[in-house]
Amino acid sequence: MNKHDLISLFRQWQENGENEKIIKAVMNLPDSKLDDDYLGWLVDSYINEGEYKRAIAVLESRREQNDRNYKWHFRMGLALWNASEDEECEDDEELQINILNRAKVALARGMNLNPPVHALNTADIYMEKISQRLDELYGDEEEEDGDAEDYEDEDIDALEEHIKDFFGDFPTVFHEINSPDIYCDICVIPPSKEKNYFTLVTMGMGAHAMNVPKELPEYEELEHAELVLCLPPDWKVGESDEKWFWPFTLLKSLARLPINCSSWLGWGHSVDNCLPFAENTKLCGSILLFPTDIDEGGDRVTLPSGTVVNFFEVIPLYREEMNFKKDNDTESLLERMKFCDHVVDINRPNCCEDYDGIPIVDSAQDHSSKIIEKKLPLDTINGCNHIAVYLRWCIEHGLTAPEFSEVFPDVISDVLSGRNTDLRRFILDSWDGKLALYAFNFLGSKFAERYYNWDTRLPDHFYPSDVDAAAEEYFGSERYNSDELQDEAYLFVPFDENYYKALSKYIESAFNDFYRELSVRCSEYSGSLTANLNRKTPLSLKHIGTGREFSAELKERVKAQCSSKAPKLVIIDDLMIDDEEKLADCLAETLSTDIIFKTVALLDVPDDEKWLDENFMQGGTIRCNNKNTARLYRAAADLFGEEIYIFTYSPERSALLIPHGDGTFDIRLGKGFDEN
Repeated sequence: MNKHDLISLFRQWQENGENEKIIKAVMNLPDSKLDDDYLGWLVDSYINEGEYKRAIAVLESRREQNDRNYKWHFRMGLALWNASEDEECEDDEELQINILNRAKVALARGMNLNPPVHALNTADIYMEKISQRLDELYGDEEEEDGDAEDYEDEDIDALEEHIKDFFGDFPTVFHEINSPDIYCDICVIPPSKEKNYFTLVTMGMGAHAMNVPKELPEYEELEHAELVLCLPPDWKVGESDEKWFWPFTLLKSLARLPINCSSWLGWGHSVDNCLPFAENTKLCGSILLFPTDIDEGGDRVTLPSGTVVNFFEVIPLYREEMNFKKDNDTESLLERMKFCDHVVDINRPNCCEDYDGIPIVDSAQDHSSKIIEKKLPLDTINGCNHIAVYLRWCIEHGLTAPEFSEVFPDVISDVLSGRNTDLRRFILDSWDGKLALYAFNFLGSKFAERYYNWDTRLPDHFYPSDVDAAAEEYFGSERYNSDELQDEAYLFVPFDENYYKALSKYIESAFNDFYRELSVRCSEYSGSLTANLNRKTPLSLKHIGTGREFSAELKERVKAQCSSKAPKLVIIDDLMIDDEEKLADCLAETLSTDIIFKTVALLDVPDDEKWLDENFMQGGTIRCNNKNTARLYRAAADLFGEEIYIFTYSPERSALLIPHGDGTFDIRLGKGFDEN
């Protein structure tokens, strides 16, 4: 029977409701004859028989060949719509919403491929059904999310029209199931002849006014933003697998970053994801730029309320590109990326592949290679032993970066609770065996620079030497120098708690000496400042921050610590925290816009003229006319008490401001960062 006759028979069977005959006939055809026409009949028959998953599976097997076939997209939309009504979706609203959104994407793509009018009308009917069902599912959630920030009705209407006019019509919107802070929906604009790629646009991020520094010109016009991200036409938009869904996750996380961090995002800002977005790509960060391929005026809209909303395109970056941008500037990075398309390509060339800007503190490969080369009777993981000890010590002493805690909270909690203190596998799997400076906060990175030498060796302390010293202490000098250990005794020391305690003594000693030359970074209204404080009396360090609120219990604990006679320096690192009281707001205004290192030092010293004279020259009394310094002190006094002094720094000098109740400060001048 030829193809024409067989399809005529299929049509007759379909009219009689004999879909199982069509399924059997198609399945019996040899693979060489299974073209899209036959498979289309198979899919339709599966749908008519309620075998929606099988229909979707057949369609997926032909996705690549049918990307420009409206029938394929309409069949996929219909199959997904019906699948959303399956029993397994009845008790899983999240699954049902995901499937319905995928159905909308499929139908929308088909509608953009110039189908005949009757097919377009049918698709319109199902799009309406899907929208109504989604409205029903979102109804309860929207009532619960009454406290979330949202645009006014007339503003959201104007925003939608702007997106349609400049980016394209969006038949599909990915709604959120829960919106605790903002309603961050994502509009999906299908590929077209003019723009052969998907365009994702957030709609809701701009309802929140970001914390833009007031000293920036036109800061009020930078407070509101929406994000854009472009995907290739073959991207499986709507698929829940992370290798397809990560762009949505990225947009939502970026949209909430200004809220969670009391900060802002604008042109040229880069954000580190720390880990690759998905297992099939090494892209792990992003930068915000003005949208590409858009008519003039499309990157900004003024809403009826007067709110100005800016649009920024998110461009995913590789680790080396992130490092290059941080160490140089956005323009320099764009020069390197001038031949890169703005549409996401998970395998695009790395424009800074040869760049190694952020220093690597240590690499397990450098040590495990000795085990291989010398054929030592050891597991190669031993090359990571002393690195894991160092990282554990830094975690326990609050020296890791805030981003570390955000991305790897389980690692931090496991170490601090003692549940799992062996970090070797984590370093090897998550960081490719490399310990880099970005793992540490400002204080931790400065300590690592000094302790790991890098041409500024800490007097009497050098971690590689201390690792060797601990090995000699363990084995004894004779065995340490024996042929058995082949000059690599440190690799043979058993990795256990005793090893950690032995190395910790060296690290502790090095840090105490380093702390006497403590360097911290802060910024005031007048500009960036750095510090160096030389002490004969050991300081007691308390590290606060990493995203925690200033609770009443924490206040009391800090006050209690600051009440003794010993000099203490309280470093508040990572001011991107919930602003209990007025502290975060006051400090955020005085500090730079760098969201990685927001550090201020508040010094508590004993009322001891001799101690002051040893460390600072006598200055004078000044009236605090600097508004930001005054606010800083008031906020600090609210949290810590009147006894907290303020310490400012520059390369040439340090200054200790001792406040009085009348608004004046005694000022004592000391040595600067560049002085010994």
